[in-house]
Amino acid sequence: MTRRFYRLRAPHVLAGSSAVTVRVTDDEDLYLAVGAGRRRMYVTPAEAWALWRCLSEAVASTGEPPDWIRVPITPKAQ
Repeated sequence: MTRRFYRLRAPHVLAGSSAVTVRVTDDEDLYLAVGAGRRRMYVTPAEAWALWRCLSEAVASTGEPPDWIRVPITPKAQ
């Protein structure tokens, strides 16, 4: 079973930064974790695509993307 982790740290006003991680495991739902708290959930690939679409439209409506978001993300295997 191959697992791939996609991770990016987002600036956080109080904590310095907050990790956003998505774990992809073959033939399983995706696992999404935001920060170190309780913001963790499993999503099906279809739900992930719908989340991506809605979130990308919503965030795009807030203005130009910040410079820190323009970095390549290389998956890490476990």
